[in-house]
Amino acid sequence: MHDMNDLRARLATLKSEYRKVQGEATIETLRRFRVATFVVLPIHVVLTGWFFFYQAPPGRPELQAWAHSLYMLQAWQALVLLFFGLFAQRYLPRHETANQTGVVLQVLLCASYLFFGMVAAMLDVRVGHGIATFLIICQGVAILSLMRPLLAIGMFGMAYLVFLSLLRVTVGDAALMASLHIQTLSTALISLLLSLLMWHQYTRAVLLRRQLSLSNAALLRKQQELEILAQRDALTGLYNRRQFTVLAELELARAERIPGGIALLMVDLDFFKQINDRHGHPAGDEVLRQVSALLSAGVRSTDLVGRMGGEEFIVLLPHTDLENALAVAEKLRKTLRERPLLVQEVQLPVTASFGLTWLAENQKGLLPSLYAAADQALYSAKHGGRDRIEVAMPNLAQSA
Repeated sequence: MHDMNDLRARLATLKSEYRKVQGEATIETLRRFRVATFVVLPIHVVLTGWFFFYQAPPGRPELQAWAHSLYMLQAWQALVLLFFGLFAQRYLPRHETANQTGVVLQVLLCASYLFFGMVAAMLDVRVGHGIATFLIICQGVAILSLMRPLLAIGMFGMAYLVFLSLLRVTVGDAALMASLHIQTLSTALISLLLSLLMWHQYTRAVLLRRQLSLSNAALLRKQQELEILAQRDALTGLYNRRQFTVLAELELARAERIPGGIALLMVDLDFFKQINDRHGHPAGDEVLRQVSALLSAGVRSTDLVGRMGGEEFIVLLPHTDLENALAVAEKLRKTLRERPLLVQEVQLPVTASFGLTWLAENQKGLLPSLYAAADQALYSAKHGGRDRIEVAMPNLAQSA
């Protein structure tokens, strides 16, 4: 009972896998036949001409009839192949996976070639040439056409039955019929096995390729996440201290080439420890996130906002004079003061102290000196009563 359940589960899995690749397999089959058209169509045309001009030896009228029939058959198959090739040429660019029309086209193309192989082999049998044509066509269809197992069983099973019926009508010798029967059955079984192997190989390859694609996509997403984590603060999404330093130094270097004032603003939340103590650290984290969003919304897209650590933030304002830098700082201070934050359904008033430093457009300074001046100004704001802005100019002698 357990083995039967395992078998059912395995068959269900295979059925699901086969359904997933059917559309892609049909498209691949049509591509193969389209390529084969450029090789096989000229062969049909050449054989049509050869059989048309064939002259049987004297006293062999059956060979002349055989050549005439094959001339007609080759010409007909050339037209059929040309039609399918042109249809596939129009169909393929419009579809990445096949729809019902594509599947029908695949079935008709395979059936037409199998029927061609049956009729050609039957004509060969009449003149004692055997059924090699049927064998070649069956194996060619098995290799080129990627068919699901049930479709392959139906296709080659029907080919076997139809061809056997044609032989019984054509062949009168019992011994020859028995030999041809064995050859026909062997051809159908070998072709079916070859078709199943081709399908299984293709299915495994497609599923593996899809799995690799998904794994690569997941790996790429993970790499992007790691790159973001390397540049951004995990809690607030602002630049972390390291990335802010890199970008700020680039802005200072750019300011030397393209003169313009540049300001640095340090922001520190007032009494933040009380929020953590009274409302818990999750509430404190939410305050930091909301303050980060307010700071980012209150500056230009070209400005840099980072989190230095804890409740301390830093803002770089390129191409900004002292008057405008003070205006930005005052706007941010009022925004925080006048807009209580809603955290855990409780409105929490939040204020911040600001330390500002500034370089005129004809001045050059290094980031450490700017940071030291802004930190000094922030210290003065904290000890001057908080919720205020203080300014300290950088020590340019240290920068030099």
